[in-house]
Amino acid sequence: MKITSKILSIPPYLSTTWKNISSLHVRPDGTLFTLVVLLQNRAQIEVPNLDKTTIDEIFEAHARSADEEGFPLFPLDSPFSFSLPLGSDGLLDSSGGPSFQHNPDQASLPPLQPELLKKIAIVTRSFGLEEFLTKAEEGCNCMYCQLCRTVESEKQDGEEKLEEVTQEDLRFRDWEIEQKADQLYRVTNPLDENEHYDVFLGTPIGCTCGSKNCEHIQAVLKS
Repeated sequence: MKITSKILSIPPYLSTTWKNISSLHVRPDGTLFTLVVLLQNRAQIEVPNLDKTTIDEIFEAHARSADEEGFPLFPLDSPFSFSLPLGSDGLLDSSGGPSFQHNPDQASLPPLQPELLKKIAIVTRSFGLEEFLTKAEEGCNCMYCQLCRTVESEKQDGEEKLEEVTQEDLRFRDWEIEQKADQLYRVTNPLDENEHYDVFLGTPIGCTCGSKNCEHIQAVLKS
């Protein structure tokens, strides 16, 4: 498992960068939690049996990723603000909603930059707040209504591009495989190029990791 501001890797369920993730949701499962990850291609991945510490680490990593991308999760200098509904355990609580709403006093607000609206929409989806948005008021250009139109537009675009998700779409490659010579392959960790092994499929079969039945050999045989 590797959780940083760049990637989210929880084998064997998923391994991808944050930019490929549309939103995160948490579903309690007894004393543990199931993390529901919605990808940009609309594929949904469920990661079960995670403890609270791991869930907190995942959301903190996502927040760091948002900061590093150059936009704060809570823009203080904009006419738009919201609070996250938190449960007693500190996790997102789906029973509550965001505090922002349609503001007729901002009806004549100039259009915000599309890039800024898109970033705010990403944050909204990432925290599972999209479901709390209502339909934009006709003729109103307040921050809330602008955001609602942006989210709805992206949703419609996504539905138009939605294709059937196959098992192949959900399969993440654990290793990068490159043939170096006849029956000789270089197996590299896609998340850490410094971790690599040489696999020989001749006689005898072997790997530089020292094991004769390792995942590196299996990855080459399956490729």
